[in-house]
Amino acid sequence: MREGYGAIDGVGGGDSEHAEESSTRAASVREFLARPLVRGAAALCLVLIMVLSGSRTPASPSGTADDNASDAHSTKVAGYHNEDEELFYDEQLVDHFNGDKTTWSNRYYKSTNYFEGPGHPIFLVVGGEGALDDGMLYPFITQHLAPHFGAAVVQIEHRFYGPYQPIVGREATTAELLELLTPQQALADMVQLTKAFKEELGCAQYDRGSEKYCPVISVGGSYPGFLSAMFRVVHPDFVDISYASSAPLKLYDQTADQNAYYDIVTKAAERLSPGCAHAVRVTLQEARQLIRKMPAVADALESMNMCVETAPEYITTTKTLSRDVMMAVGFSFADYDMDAYPPSEDLGLYKACRAFQDKKATTMEKVANFFQLLKSDADAEEENPGLVAAESSDCFDLTVFLPDGENARITTSDWSGSGGGNDGKMWDFQLCTTLIDPIGFSEESMFPARKWTYESLTEYCQMRYGEEVTPQPLALSSDMGFNDLLGIGASHILFTNGLQDMWSGGSYLEDLSDTILALNFENGAHHSDINHVGPTEDDTDDIREGYVKITNILEKWLDGIKSEARRARKE
Repeated sequence: MREGYGAIDGVGGGDSEHAEESSTRAASVREFLARPLVRGAAALCLVLIMVLSGSRTPASPSGTADDNASDAHSTKVAGYHNEDEELFYDEQLVDHFNGDKTTWSNRYYKSTNYFEGPGHPIFLVVGGEGALDDGMLYPFITQHLAPHFGAAVVQIEHRFYGPYQPIVGREATTAELLELLTPQQALADMVQLTKAFKEELGCAQYDRGSEKYCPVISVGGSYPGFLSAMFRVVHPDFVDISYASSAPLKLYDQTADQNAYYDIVTKAAERLSPGCAHAVRVTLQEARQLIRKMPAVADALESMNMCVETAPEYITTTKTLSRDVMMAVGFSFADYDMDAYPPSEDLGLYKACRAFQDKKATTMEKVANFFQLLKSDADAEEENPGLVAAESSDCFDLTVFLPDGENARITTSDWSGSGGGNDGKMWDFQLCTTLIDPIGFSEESMFPARKWTYESLTEYCQMRYGEEVTPQPLALSSDMGFNDLLGIGASHILFTNGLQDMWSGGSYLEDLSDTILALNFENGAHHSDINHVGPTEDDTDDIREGYVKITNILEKWLDGIKSEARRARKE
């Protein structure tokens, strides 16, 4: 593992949690930390720690203990490390399953600031469908759970997302992506990086009876939440606990109600701004008809203040435009819903509702105002990287929704929205292979009804990537067995869900056993318990209580691991 060799800016991550209020809170924290008295106190504390902790050695430039102290490495603690400094694991295999030893440089981040040495836990934070350009994701892990447990934290970037790719110097072929862009390969990446991190810290790898054994706790939200759970399921001999927030296992095993997603978006919008669902439903019904009756695509675009000259080439009829505009409204509302915490009128979801509840605006003006809201929203830019560039134009450029690659469409394999750029393409591809999420629009939602089918998914995927790409909806659950967690003997998985989050419709909301637990938060949105700013004073009571419960559950499970280790050593 080595330190960064010059970052190339990537596009935003798929989980777009950097809301305006988040930036304000982060700025407040930085302002607080910048005060002279605070800096002085911190410096004094650091000096005292260094003086009192004679067994600890500072980190070398590579982030490991001094080479001259290799014999004592296992008893020493890694020193302070900037957790937002990008690092690279150069020994990551391109393909873990074909015997080829070709490697690539996998970006990651680490925090050893609170690590109390071998025998203490390691949190592995799982990256997902977006670049990790901004360091550690979750303060609840790095600033609360890590010091509480004396733990180290390592965070891995998912292969093929971000600027650092397993295939170097060219684009991966479809055949290569079919082999290399899979959850199984990502899980193997996680094993290898965590092994290297354990070795760096002086931890025992598999021997749970050793005093130097460092229990591994995987953490993730959304698709990474699914990967976190699978890390424990697939590698139970290496991973001790999974903390999986907003993890849609039931969606990926094809047992979730396909209409739940947008039905929950509708209910969340109505809860935040009463009357929103009716206003959106009526407006979109009228807009769909008006668009289709327009003389030409250009006329329809102009009526919504959308750019004509840059309109996607495949949109040649008003019917196609109508369908894709309705889809864009739907997944953009869903993006707003993911960030709808803590509840307030400052949220994008509330503002989106108000655009449709404006009684002075015409039908097409309401649609136009909604898309203009997207242009001014930082969270939308995280999901669709072209929005900031498009701000120089008064019209809204629909191409910001297009993933990279040939035959790109606004309506992709993921009806919750794939996002733009290369990350959007990679996610679109994944959902054309084995990571299938059936998401449709019911008559009960505030969006025009549209049924999702495997047939339409296959047609899209083969149009986009060729006939060699055929969606396999049951392949993942057949391979990993996560459609029957109890049947495969899974344990020590904590699921958490915000009930205002549409992904809760595909997750576990009830305990399955004493060691497969579910915590639900009435006010929570998309993995609100592991967001990019919390815990904060603005948290709702259910999330505050949730932090305590999560800590207690992890502590109980870790104590059990320690107790078993002590018994094993006595035997």
